[in-house]
Amino acid sequence: MNDLSEYAKAAGIDDAEVAKLLSQLVAVPSVNIAFRQSGDPDEWFHEARVGAAIADWLRAEGIDVEIDMVAPERPNVIARVKGSKGAPSMLWEGHLDTVQVTGMAQPFTPRVENGRLYGRGAVDDKACLVAFMLALRDLARDPPPGDVTFLAASDEEFGFTGITHHMQRPERYDMGIAGEPTELRVVRACKGCVRWHVDVLGRAAHTAKPHEGVDAVKAARKLLDLFEEEMKGRTENHPRLGPATLTCTQFEAGEGPNTVPSRTRLRFDYRYLPSERGAEVWKSFKAIADSLAAAISGLRVETHDPFIDSAAMDVAAEETIVGLMSRVCAQYGIDPEPEGVPYGSDSTKMVMGGIPTIVFGPGNIVQAHSLNEYVEIAHVTKSASMLVAVARSVQV
Repeated sequence: MNDLSEYAKAAGIDDAEVAKLLSQLVAVPSVNIAFRQSGDPDEWFHEARVGAAIADWLRAEGIDVEIDMVAPERPNVIARVKGSKGAPSMLWEGHLDTVQVTGMAQPFTPRVENGRLYGRGAVDDKACLVAFMLALRDLARDPPPGDVTFLAASDEEFGFTGITHHMQRPERYDMGIAGEPTELRVVRACKGCVRWHVDVLGRAAHTAKPHEGVDAVKAARKLLDLFEEEMKGRTENHPRLGPATLTCTQFEAGEGPNTVPSRTRLRFDYRYLPSERGAEVWKSFKAIADSLAAAISGLRVETHDPFIDSAAMDVAAEETIVGLMSRVCAQYGIDPEPEGVPYGSDSTKMVMGGIPTIVFGPGNIVQAHSLNEYVEIAHVTKSASMLVAVARSVQV
């Protein structure tokens, strides 16, 4: 088919079907359990329910489906289409979970307005799931040259346990696409992320005699200054990702209004470059924290092991999947030049597992996690068509 824009029409993929299927998925809450807050109802945390809805739809379309349980109520849904010519295989991956819905009025009531579908998960990541599902249906009806496996993974938004579990299986793939909102651009580089806590422990005293205590807040402020100085010395600037960044995302302290604070807890988020490793980054900041403790009498500083370490990636421009999707983008009138993004995804675990992978999908990351999350329905339709095109363009 010379005109790639005809793929969607031939596959029966249109905006109406996209809106219907995406509405069905958004209406099934699948907030990651790690984001549960006091008072949240149980029915909000159902990766298993949305996984079952996806599996049922795929089976009804005659597609082979496997449910692989990562943990109780946390499935990976795996669907496969066998290729017709033994060409290189491909893994398509999207995630089942969403972030919290604090402040949203009706997060799980999908609303269509002016060509947009609103609701939690609309763009991150259920639009990608829908695009993969509809594209896979077309491939099942007329198999592509190579095998295509679709993975709807659990726990991308917090611990990456779904993709980590899948990468421990024996299956191997020649290339991959991780679904995230990239505005239909090809993303081949992204930053890594390492997060950790630091406890600054001083000594309480009456505020009438502050000299008798060791002020944990003052010490924590010095720690922040030391970390800021360290960041000034990190001058590497990646051509697609820019510099590494460090953010203190939590600062908790104090016991009472007339007590010198004896304890401060800080949480840090460091976005690192492909040249760095999360464990080494953490060790360098731990050394700085240890030096502060040594400089202040009576102070202890405990730097806890990272609770998240998600690798960075920089997939070579020469990799087959980069070239294939770039050419499809050009044929669809989309800038084919691969880019980098500062956020992470399951793509990096695929790359670490030996699968050259790009990030690709409908919508804009700006809408992800927002109170007014939405996706352009036509974007989802177009992305499904582009996925069909890239799968059919794989050469033996």
